[in-house]
Amino acid sequence: MDSSLALLIGATAVCAGAVGYLVPPRALGPRHAAVAVAVGVTGSFLLMLLLASVALPAVLGFVALFAAAVAYPVFRRDLGPRRAGVAAAGSAAVVTVSFLFVVYLAVIAFIAAIGVYLLLRDRVRIAPALIMTGTTLGGLLAASALVFWVSLTYVM
Repeated sequence: MDSSLALLIGATAVCAGAVGYLVPPRALGPRHAAVAVAVGVTGSFLLMLLLASVALPAVLGFVALFAAAVAYPVFRRDLGPRRAGVAAAGSAAVVTVSFLFVVYLAVIAFIAAIGVYLLLRDRVRIAPALIMTGTTLGGLLAASALVFWVSLTYVM
C-alpha cells in the first residue's frame, strides 16, 4: 500500500466519522458513532487490501457485499424494505462494476454519496436527497475515472 492510498483511506475514515458524529444512530451517542464508523470504514479498506492479495473475485465479492450491507439499512427507513433492497442491489452493482475501472476510488465515492444522503434526508424531502446522492456518486465516479485516465496517460 502506498502513502497516497493510505492518505485517501484515512481521509475517508475521518469524513465518514464526521457524518457518524453529525447523524448518529439512535443506539449510539455522537462520539461513539463517529469512532465506530471510522473504525468500520478503515477495517473495510484493510480487508479489501488483504483480499486484493488473494484474488480479484474475492475483492469484488466483498465490495458488492459491503455496498449492499451499507446501503440497505440506510435506505430502509425512508424507502421501506422492498425498495431499499432494490436500491441496495443497484448501488452494489454500480459500485462493483466501477471498482473494476477505478479500484478503491469507487468505494470512496460510494461512502461519500451515502454521507451526503444521511446529511440531507432530514433536511429535505426524500426524492431530492436521493437525486443528490445519485448525482454525488456519479460525479465522484466520473472524477475518479478522469484521475485514472490522467495518471495512466501522463504519469506512466
